[in-house]
Amino acid sequence: MLQSQKLLLGMDNSERNRKTLFDVCAKLVAAPDSHANHRLEADLLLSNMKLDTKGASKEERIEALTALIARYRDTPAEVKCLMIASKIAGKLEAAGLEKTVIATMAERFPEDADVVEFRLKILGLSRIEVSFSGTYKRADGAILSFPIDQSGHASIIVFWSKLMPGYAAELKKIHEQASEYAGQLSLFSFNIDELADAGEKQLRDLGIDWTAMHLPGGKHSREFQIFGRGKPVGHLVSPYGRVLLMSSLAKYGKGHGAIEEVMVSEKMKPHPRYLAQLQSLFIGDFLVSGAGNSPSGNTDSVPQEKLDAIQACFTPAPMRYRISPTEALAGYTKAEQLSRAAITAFPKAPNLWQVRNFRMISLLGMWKTAIEPKHLAAAVAEAQTTLAATLPKGADVVSQFCLAKAALRQDGVNPKSTLAAFITATGGDDAPASAYAAATILALDANSKMLHANYRQQLLESNHDDPMLWPVVSYLRDPYHIFNVLQAVNTHREHRDSRGHITNNSWNQSARPLPAIELKSLDGSPLNLPNATKGKLTLLLFVEPPADPTAEIPLEITGKPPEGKKREVLGAMRFANQLASKHIHQDIEVVVAFLTDDTDRIKAEVKKHALTCQVAMVPGGIKNPLVSQLGILSADRLANIFLLRRDGTIAWHTTGLKHKASFSHVYSTYLGMTVQIELCDIALAYKALEKGDYKQAAHLFAGPFPTKRDERYRWTGPRFHGRALANMKLKQWDTALEDIDKAIADHNPKRFRHIKDHPCDSMIEMLTIRSIILENLGRTTEAKATQELATAEHTAYPRSIYEVFQKKLKELRLK
Repeated sequence: MLQSQKLLLGMDNSERNRKTLFDVCAKLVAAPDSHANHRLEADLLLSNMKLDTKGASKEERIEALTALIARYRDTPAEVKCLMIASKIAGKLEAAGLEKTVIATMAERFPEDADVVEFRLKILGLSRIEVSFSGTYKRADGAILSFPIDQSGHASIIVFWSKLMPGYAAELKKIHEQASEYAGQLSLFSFNIDELADAGEKQLRDLGIDWTAMHLPGGKHSREFQIFGRGKPVGHLVSPYGRVLLMSSLAKYGKGHGAIEEVMVSEKMKPHPRYLAQLQSLFIGDFLVSGAGNSPSGNTDSVPQEKLDAIQACFTPAPMRYRISPTEALAGYTKAEQLSRAAITAFPKAPNLWQVRNFRMISLLGMWKTAIEPKHLAAAVAEAQTTLAATLPKGADVVSQFCLAKAALRQDGVNPKSTLAAFITATGGDDAPASAYAAATILALDANSKMLHANYRQQLLESNHDDPMLWPVVSYLRDPYHIFNVLQAVNTHREHRDSRGHITNNSWNQSARPLPAIELKSLDGSPLNLPNATKGKLTLLLFVEPPADPTAEIPLEITGKPPEGKKREVLGAMRFANQLASKHIHQDIEVVVAFLTDDTDRIKAEVKKHALTCQVAMVPGGIKNPLVSQLGILSADRLANIFLLRRDGTIAWHTTGLKHKASFSHVYSTYLGMTVQIELCDIALAYKALEKGDYKQAAHLFAGPFPTKRDERYRWTGPRFHGRALANMKLKQWDTALEDIDKAIADHNPKRFRHIKDHPCDSMIEMLTIRSIILENLGRTTEAKATQELATAEHTAYPRSIYEVFQKKLKELRLK
């Protein structure tokens, strides 16, 4: 009826036909969600008619479109609705909504061929991230499910046909490029000719040892529509199963452009330690950390020495992240053998569940490390056996973790329901923190940013400081991992965004305290942090000397002084000491904590690098529990830096993993130290101003550093704006005028992109303050002239952190 009435209206545009059409629409919009695809058009026509009839504003149309998107969430028409909504939002010039709609498409339908084509061709996006997903048969008959079987591994997927011109040469070229990273990349071949052996013979004849996979549908498959081209194509798949697709418009530089040209380079290759860490988390190593250290005292129990022998097969974090995949697999294999032997020898032991948990994690380790799903099947069988027995509270988390992973491998499974069922099965509202930690990892298996963010927040807000969960919690707080979670390998994004992510020029509301830690001074006395910081801002740097005692600590950590006319190389330690020396109020303490017990070696390093800061050692080095607690990674390559506020809480920290494609990771870290110190001092100055301690506020707003050559972070204006308010309260009118003039000069049109005749709100407020100061100085004429400037028509400019702070200053003044 709808389609017929549309045709009729096209032939006879009468009021009667229009009314009939909308009557049909009104009936159709009442249809259930199962008919959403038919209902959507009627809903759009009816909504548009109502909006046109009342002459709706742009804001009302945006509101109606937002409601429509929400109505079709989780319906068969959601994809179609999002595509239409993105076009409408573009026509409405609703940039924020359009961006949200496109992001929703990417998040909820990353592997939908129609969505991928729409994003690339219709929306004209040059780069998009998609998920490589699906269940495929290996040449030997084993079934692999992507991305869950591949998660934690970087891999390359290649689509090819022997009918493609020059296919053999292209495959050899890809093989040669990838062979440089043997052991770090898994390669999967998808032949589109639907050969009985998945093209394995052709690969072996070419001397290529890739894993051959069958591709049902061949050139007509969804996968080939998304990833295939006219010649063999190699796509780099991230450890989270994400692929970066690029249109011919996207260019990395000379020799690069279309997707066919994107291959592996040093900047795109993931860190081996990063991959090892992800694999350990996906396996669930943390769930059996220390699991064998609770003897029951029952003579029928599995003996403690056997539990200890199994536990010893699991390399604890962070040492786990430094062993090779071969070493990791050997450990899991040995643990599985020992566990199986113990289960056979002590079938009725009351603590047998501990051994079974060891065996399940061992099998998950064998599955994930070797990408062999038969081991997952064995883990699931063990989980079902374990759950058939009566278990202590919390002892079922490992079993349910295995079952949830198996469920998430199935096609068409609902991740949200699966994870909710996992939490219910492990205790519901009384589920242990280990269950929520496991849920954050399962959400990654489900490839869902939304679910991961949800369970991440619940775990971090629980304030549960269980040492068993430190590997998960430190991962969730690590800035490098936050930047990369569920992302494709994208050097363009990293080059563009990593510096801003490292520096994080924003108000950090976290008040997480540095845990009480005891370091050892070079004279052997204890150095307790954060107590020993004396109420100062503290830059705490963790550094691990190389294992080879003759090797140099990397320059990225130490830096070196200038030699002759050569430029000075500033490593993290030199950066930190320079900032401390330049701080106007001399209120920064620098502590360098070396992860070693070798006092003589550190004394030599102190002398060599002329360190004047506090120097201490971390007893036990990398094996000290605080390393895992704080998430200290690769401190032998990059200093791990924590900025502590004066109350001992952590304001900012950096990771030991390097953004390879950033402008300069080390310089970005220096900028981060600088701006974060500035933010800490500004927050403290504002607090003093708010409390009425105007002398202290004026003192703090004057810092923290003298005028800098690099003023990319524009806090000079807001600082002197605040200082002017403090000096006004102190009746220091001449000084207040100098302050506000400095603030106005720093807030120049070129820097803040506003037009002089149409100033922003912040400029108007500062001009108002200037007129008040001039009035109090008796300079009435100048005060009136300035006030006239302050009454100019204001212009709204893009919201920034500076504007937010200056608005707070205005509100405080008006109080």
